[in-house]
Amino acid sequence: MEHGGEKMDQRPTVIVTGSTKGSRIAWAMSRSLLRLHGVHACFFHPDSWDADASMDGLLITGGIDIDPELYGTKRHTSIQKTDPARDAMEMQMLERAKNESLPVMGICRGMQLINLFMGGTLHPHIGDMDLNFHHPHTPLPLQTLEIEAQTHLHKILRRNSLKANALHHQTIDRIGNGLTIAAKDRNRLIQAIESKDDQFILGLQWHPEFMPYHWSSRHIFHAFAAEIKKHKHTLS
Repeated sequence: MEHGGEKMDQRPTVIVTGSTKGSRIAWAMSRSLLRLHGVHACFFHPDSWDADASMDGLLITGGIDIDPELYGTKRHTSIQKTDPARDAMEMQMLERAKNESLPVMGICRGMQLINLFMGGTLHPHIGDMDLNFHHPHTPLPLQTLEIEAQTHLHKILRRNSLKANALHHQTIDRIGNGLTIAAKDRNRLIQAIESKDDQFILGLQWHPEFMPYHWSSRHIFHAFAAEIKKHKHTLS
């Protein structure tokens, strides 16, 4: 038992962030996928987080909308609930991850927050946009995405297209500094972003954690875990 405990303690630790209320399904599914690839996960919400906790990687989950004040926009009528305390916590965690060059992955609102952190902007409501195709809202992988060639995401998935779910009503407008587009949907809305430099930063507009049965989810979490292990090994 002692040997097993030692082995567990030596695994890299990913901080997974979410809301004080809610986020538990995303947390449970993310933790399972991270454990599958040999990474220990710890859940932080605004009432429990520790800014100095051990962190080898950062995963920002989805959830409620980001407060429009964070990106200087008026509150849209579609935005029913926000959590400025969570926004502040995750922005501080992103700052730490940037300073320590830690691997970062953001899912749905997590991708949007990464974009805002890097100086980008958001469209407050997709329903107000003039689209060529219906924007879906489904937990099933029914939306077709186009993966940009020569991106890290393309190397991870080894595909030019992907079927994914869609549970968002906001989307990236102007992409942040140091980021590049890694995937778009049929309406050309941004579905994935990643860093241009050596730090692993991956933002996904869909929810791979809600599709643990899908090959793409396992590839994505495997790649994220591999980057965390590599970074930890480099420092040790």
